[in-house]
Amino acid sequence: MRSPRRPKLTAMLLRARLLAVASSPTPEKRRRPALSARGSTRLIVLLAGLTAVNVFVFYFRGDPKVRTSMEPASLHRSIVDDKTHQIQSIAETAGGAQPVVPSPSEPSEPDNQSRVIEGEFGKTDNLSSVLAREGFGDVALTVSAALAKVVDPKTIWPGHKYALSFDDAGLPERMEYRPTPIVTVVVLRQPDSTWVASKHEKPVEVRVQNVGGRIDSSLYGSVQNAGESPALVAMLVDLFAWDLNFYTDQHPGDHWKVVVEKRFLEGHFQGYGHVLAAEYGGKVGRFRAFRYVEGKRDSYFDEKGQAISKSFLKTPLRYVRVSSKFDLKRFHPVLHMTRAHLGIDYAAPTGTPIWAAANGTVVEAGMKRGSGNTIVLRHEGGYSSRYYHLSKFAKGLVAGRRVEQKQVIGFVGTTGLSTGAHLHFGLTLNGAYVDPMKVKGMRANPVGQPKAYREAIRPRLQALDSLDATLATNEAKKGAVQNPAQPHL
Repeated sequence: MRSPRRPKLTAMLLRARLLAVASSPTPEKRRRPALSARGSTRLIVLLAGLTAVNVFVFYFRGDPKVRTSMEPASLHRSIVDDKTHQIQSIAETAGGAQPVVPSPSEPSEPDNQSRVIEGEFGKTDNLSSVLAREGFGDVALTVSAALAKVVDPKTIWPGHKYALSFDDAGLPERMEYRPTPIVTVVVLRQPDSTWVASKHEKPVEVRVQNVGGRIDSSLYGSVQNAGESPALVAMLVDLFAWDLNFYTDQHPGDHWKVVVEKRFLEGHFQGYGHVLAAEYGGKVGRFRAFRYVEGKRDSYFDEKGQAISKSFLKTPLRYVRVSSKFDLKRFHPVLHMTRAHLGIDYAAPTGTPIWAAANGTVVEAGMKRGSGNTIVLRHEGGYSSRYYHLSKFAKGLVAGRRVEQKQVIGFVGTTGLSTGAHLHFGLTLNGAYVDPMKVKGMRANPVGQPKAYREAIRPRLQALDSLDATLATNEAKKGAVQNPAQPHL
């Protein structure tokens, strides 16, 4: 009978043998240590070769640029000092001046956020849009309010320049508005984070000059031929707007004369100052105007001291031409029927500013079917003026508001029954339509001291009279150019 322990002992011996067989190295495993040892030897030899090549390149060839890039900063400074000493020794040997050797460069500080942005207003820009675009959006309202205390933001035009400054932290710090090379408005952030504006003007030289010319085709062309700016044309039109309609009253052969202030900055012409005296003469007669300051009143008067300004303007805008006159039997271009034209049509580009013809109160400002955007003003003496076909109204123009003569109330357009851009200007007296061209408004008050006035304008009268010789000389030169003398055959 077998012992019960024998199967267990046999099983244990079998398991031990299997483990011994499994742990004994196979021929393949016995070859791996030898291969590993050979690989390590080859790697060591390769690394040694590379090290030898580096030592030869960096040290035996003596390349200073590569070598210094591998050295510590203290060793690099000693080499620079040795070089400096060598340069100074050479200079001393040559007997020359000591060269200036720059010190080793130090690492530069990182740039801060302080910067200045400069630009100019575009055609579609306004103050708020520029401030928002350039990084002043968070303070746009505050800056605009401060600027408005010094200059009207509505007077900002395309081409006007600006500069915006930021502090070291990148926060808005300063704005400069430069409408002209002479004027700069500065809006500055205060320590309490409020903004304050101030206006600065560069000193300019004011010269009084006498200019004049004769008209061949238009006042505009004559002024340009005299070497003057078109701005002078606008000044003349505004000055004589109560008496002259320059698009119906001017004729070839008429003349104009002006005694005007010119402003110069560093020798460069910057614009006109005041018109001190002016004259327009020709087929319509002769008109003169002289600037005179009497107390707080700064106005223009004729030779006798009568005011140039009247209760009604001759024309309520600068226009291109009269396209239709006052006519009780006019053929309507849109309705194709005979219909009274109870006013005057002034053709002008869309957007041309329209003035109030006289001081008054706004009765109506809105859209009508036939007249388009319409304004009606009520004046003293029973008069009312009407303005039709506007493209838009001036900002804030509402019924009940008071307006002053020559104040812009709207802009030329072609709304309503209109065939093109123009202003229809009508005038009523006690409810009945009258021809605006035939209405003679009452003049403003004359000068208070006629004797003092006549004495004050005496030099201006002499200046205007002296221009007659200049005009005659210019006419003679023009005639010589147009009709050169024929050579004798």
